[in-house]
Amino acid sequence: MTPAYSVEGLEFGYGPCPVLSLDRLEVAAGELVALVGPNGSGKTTLLHLLAFVETPHRGEISLFGAKSNRKNLLAFRRRVGLLLQKPYLFHSTVLGNILWGMKLRGISGARAKQSALAALDRVGLTGFENRSASALSGGEAQRVALARALVLEPDVLLLDEPFTHMDQQNVQRTEDIVVHLNRDRGATVVFTTHNPSSVQHLAHRILHLFRGRLAAGSPDNLFKGDLIAHGTVFDTGRIRVHLASPVAQGTCLSIEASQIVLSPNSAQTESPNVFQGRIVALSQENDQIRVEVLAGERFQALVKLDQAGDYHLGQPVTLFLETKGIYIF
Repeated sequence: MTPAYSVEGLEFGYGPCPVLSLDRLEVAAGELVALVGPNGSGKTTLLHLLAFVETPHRGEISLFGAKSNRKNLLAFRRRVGLLLQKPYLFHSTVLGNILWGMKLRGISGARAKQSALAALDRVGLTGFENRSASALSGGEAQRVALARALVLEPDVLLLDEPFTHMDQQNVQRTEDIVVHLNRDRGATVVFTTHNPSSVQHLAHRILHLFRGRLAAGSPDNLFKGDLIAHGTVFDTGRIRVHLASPVAQGTCLSIEASQIVLSPNSAQTESPNVFQGRIVALSQENDQIRVEVLAGERFQALVKLDQAGDYHLGQPVTLFLETKGIYIF
């Protein structure tokens, strides 16, 4: 099947500073992808490029098998809905904002109004149509922008931090809309978030961006450093991590939180990747406990909820790194 997006050799920057550098990226048609990374990692910029709002300085972006160019940019933009974290709404009514995009498509009159009201109902804003857009809260403005995108029935929906400023009820409502679009209409959905654990149940695939590059593994435990000992050891300056096999190049080390094993006892082992530390933070995430351990570096590990009683703040622990969860890039 032809992918929704194919990205090759993409580079983009503002002025002399590169923001994104992606060798290759594919998003399958009908896939629901979460794009995760810290602030400044390039998530929003990538959405702008995938929405054809920005043009890459180098490389190509194909939409459903067709390469983008100046002649087809408008047609491509009309197939993609983009919802920004801070959406721009026109200084008119809520209904006027939703009808604006339909008018550009040549849809007007009773049909357009009926579709707009139905979209408002889907996002839980029935009765808001005559309100001034400038009087909306942040969460309400996001839902109006979502309705404005939904009413155009895009083939691809791009969402930038869609759950920000929403209470739990509207987070659930928005998740249901995304799932319906993806599962029942076959729309491709890409959305950004800074919290991967909160969307594991929603996304088919999670991609991690770090400093404008796709990172292997998770950003939970991400450290800068140098390869030493002929590429068999990664030195962060505080710890040395032994690798399963030599690596030719890389300046970042990523360790999957799920591949860090904790023991409340001081254990003896022949494994070189064992560190002694103490617990400095605990938090629950769904059916797991996130344990933050200071052991030279600050590590984040995940343990099962039924093991919560084994750990407490300030407790000394032994930390084991599983080599299959270690990535260098």
